[in-house]
Amino acid sequence: MTPGVRFQLLGRFQVHREGAEVAPAAFGGRKVRTMLRVLAVHDGDLVPHDVLADALWPQRLPADPPGNLGVLVNRARRAVGDPGVVLTGAGGYALGRCTVDVTEFLGHVAAARTTGPGEALDRYRAALALWGEPLPEDAYADWAERVRDRLRRAHVEACEGAARAALAVGAPGDAARYAADAVAADPLRESSTLLLAEALAAVGDRAGALARLDELGRALGTELGVAPSDAVTSLRERLARKGVGVPSPGGRGRRRPAGEPVGRTAFVGRDDELGRLRAALGAGRVVGLAGGAGAGKSRLLAELARTLGVPVVAGQAYLAERTETWGLARSLLREAVSLDAGIVDTLPARVRDALAELLPELLPVPEGPPVVLDGETRRALLLAGGLRLLTAAGAPLLVDDLQWADPSSLALLGSVLARVPTLPAVLAFRPAEIDGDALDGIRHARGLPVMTLRPLGAAALERLVDDAALVRALTDGTDGTPFAVVEVLRGLAAAGDVVQVGGRWRPTAPDAAGRAGELARAGQRRGIARRAARYRDRDADLLALVAIAGREVPAGTVAAALGADGRDVLDRLAALAADGLLRLGDMGWATAHDLVAETVVAGLDRADRGRLHGLLARALEAAEADPSDVARHHREAGDTGAAALAYARAAASALDAHATREAAALADAGLRLQPRGAVAAELHEYRAAARAAHGDIDGAAGDLRAALTGAPTDRSRRRARLAMLSSGARDPWAAADLAELALVEAGDDPAARALALETAAILDMNLGRAERAAARSEQALVLYQELGDGQGVARILDGRAMATFLDGRIAEGVELFGRVADLFAGSGDLLRVVTPRSTRGHGLVFLGRPEEGLAETDAALRLARELDSPEGVAYACWHRSEALSAAGRTDEAEATAREALDVARALGHRGWTATAHRALGIALQTRGDLDGACAQFTESGRVAGDSLTLFASWAAARLAQIAVAQGREASDLVARARSIGPPLGHLEIPELTPSR
Repeated sequence: MTPGVRFQLLGRFQVHREGAEVAPAAFGGRKVRTMLRVLAVHDGDLVPHDVLADALWPQRLPADPPGNLGVLVNRARRAVGDPGVVLTGAGGYALGRCTVDVTEFLGHVAAARTTGPGEALDRYRAALALWGEPLPEDAYADWAERVRDRLRRAHVEACEGAARAALAVGAPGDAARYAADAVAADPLRESSTLLLAEALAAVGDRAGALARLDELGRALGTELGVAPSDAVTSLRERLARKGVGVPSPGGRGRRRPAGEPVGRTAFVGRDDELGRLRAALGAGRVVGLAGGAGAGKSRLLAELARTLGVPVVAGQAYLAERTETWGLARSLLREAVSLDAGIVDTLPARVRDALAELLPELLPVPEGPPVVLDGETRRALLLAGGLRLLTAAGAPLLVDDLQWADPSSLALLGSVLARVPTLPAVLAFRPAEIDGDALDGIRHARGLPVMTLRPLGAAALERLVDDAALVRALTDGTDGTPFAVVEVLRGLAAAGDVVQVGGRWRPTAPDAAGRAGELARAGQRRGIARRAARYRDRDADLLALVAIAGREVPAGTVAAALGADGRDVLDRLAALAADGLLRLGDMGWATAHDLVAETVVAGLDRADRGRLHGLLARALEAAEADPSDVARHHREAGDTGAAALAYARAAASALDAHATREAAALADAGLRLQPRGAVAAELHEYRAAARAAHGDIDGAAGDLRAALTGAPTDRSRRRARLAMLSSGARDPWAAADLAELALVEAGDDPAARALALETAAILDMNLGRAERAAARSEQALVLYQELGDGQGVARILDGRAMATFLDGRIAEGVELFGRVADLFAGSGDLLRVVTPRSTRGHGLVFLGRPEEGLAETDAALRLARELDSPEGVAYACWHRSEALSAAGRTDEAEATAREALDVARALGHRGWTATAHRALGIALQTRGDLDGACAQFTESGRVAGDSLTLFASWAAARLAQIAVAQGREASDLVARARSIGPPLGHLEIPELTPSR
């Protein structure tokens, strides 16, 4: 049992345990919180699996609804910290013992009906103290519609009951306030207006009472086409006989409506765009949605998701995540898993484990000691896992604010859309802020027609506003963006100049249009600034902290930044949200719109902005947040030393994850702060690694030269890397000199010396110094072994194994390749396992052990597919096909060779295309189709040309075999095969009889 748990469904959904709110992010996504709300409205009753499933997955049920519900229940129990929060029953679940504000609210209303006026008033007041918008997160959900309607009716009943009780106990002022709330909730309900008129008359405001009755009469005639009831007419006549003139509706007694928030306006003016987007998604296309800030992109995406009739995977990028690896990807993958948790079970174990690091709130972290993975391998697994999850979800992708997406997430998005040509997507962005090449990959793979959102026209505004003059004011005074229109309406509603009736806004004051013009001329940013300016001291700091965060930030982080009480901060955040300035997302609090953040931040003076950035930087650092976020806030606080250090940590972290574009951007940002000493050297070194990965050899070399400072061992490491950069198209002799300097500076440090020796050995081999290269390679191997550096040992042995294999010493090479594969696997560098494992299988085929070779190539191919490595797939398929041919399984051999050929051609990889033709030729040769085999070997030789000598030698040797078998002259082919390539290429050359 969980007696300390309380659920709040009225207003923002909250779960409290022992008085403290459970952070929304702890639940791991919206589905868990939705499930808890469904359980909560059933007041402890058992809710069957099918009812819960229909509420959570209305468009498409997952393959195993009970299994998915079990996953969500476990997350809910873990988030709340008590298994008794949700009880398991026969065929369903129920909420454990706890309190629910909806139950308390309805209980107070029911109890008030059977008591006298004094006690009834207390009960109604207790109910109304709990009131807030019911289930606002589920405003469009079918399951919540009846619940929301029932609660709203109960709210009106409570307001009217409180008004009657207040009149009965002689408190007409209170009665007027309660009745006004009832009228605001349901403007066409006669009983509420009658109570309000009676209360206003009782406090002496008969003019206000008559005005209310007249407003009701006009509304009934316009909206329903009916006349007021006899009770309304009778009361008006009685009040009018008092001889008091009737003022305009703008007179005293008018108050701000307490009904629907202004931000929840009707969706108007985008029907054509909505239809075109639906059609595009239905046809499996990708569409760009362009528009400036406030143009309505987010609302259009929300309406598209609501009305599409199928599940969607939706995500939003944030400015603060631009250099944070996998920021947008987390949102998309979280949504994909929420559609069907069972798809996680279809993932290979390694992929699932890698995703658990990215989504720890959704996927259980593997038990036992963590598996250490090389950064490139981890990135490959995450890309492969993301591809599999989004493909398995099979839902359209809706992405908002793509201009702020991080490069890793863009890579995932581009890979998914390219690899799944029928997956539909809408990508929304601000065209003025998106990088020119950010969409190139998607355009190349799928095309990207762009729909640009235009301003709302008068026809659209007429569906939103029930007054021609007000429509003209909005058309002439604003830029027509939905955000600008809503800001004007928000300002009018705050002053009581408009009220929403039947989904349309109607003036309640004769000067509403003029007032709208004033607000429009002031501009939407000024409207936001005016609202924000109403808040002072801690409230102002809270709003500003969320604004400068630039992303969803947990309430606990905000509270820690201010050194404030968590519950007090939550109450203040909720009040700011009620005023349309903030919103609560899956992972924390954010501004209600980007324009709110931009306006609030622009309104801060420099000193105040720096102070708040500093507070947030320290809070984020204490929470071990992403170092790129910490760095940004330190920089904006003016603490350049702390910022540069944080940027260095962030760049190192990005490189560890093989997120090289993010690493380059972070190192750039740190170096712009002009740090000195070790921090500057580290930033140059990290940028060099990132630049080298992108082919910018000159830039990388320049950075490494700038980093040649600090301790000798650091200089040695950087010199060794500079030498490798300089060894290719640059001067190999100069590179060798750098390697020699690296050896000197390494001194007795074993790690630095091992790297310098490895580098020097490679350069010696390239310069023809084979004996010294072998000696240095052996010294490096010994040092790496002593250091326990598995990757270093594997690199040395990998080069030695390939050299041995190419020299024709196959048995020795097979043994070395096995050790190399195991070493790479043990060090977590799984991407490098594929090549030695598959090559070992190829060697076993040469040794006449095809079944063993097939087992090795099968393992390599499984790993390549798991890592989503096309190069690895092409390589392993080539070797697997040859093993299958040697085992006599020619049909499988041909199919595998054709797969290798398809993948290699798609990659544009000349070497693997040549070997795929070789494998296909061997399969056909084994079957007896010598003409077909000859064509394949000929094509293999043509693709290999003179530069890929091993493959050219193999092609000539196999063509010679065919010629011998067909009784043709083969000496020229044999001569070519012997004249090129290493000894391995000569093993298949046939022996010719003297007559030939």
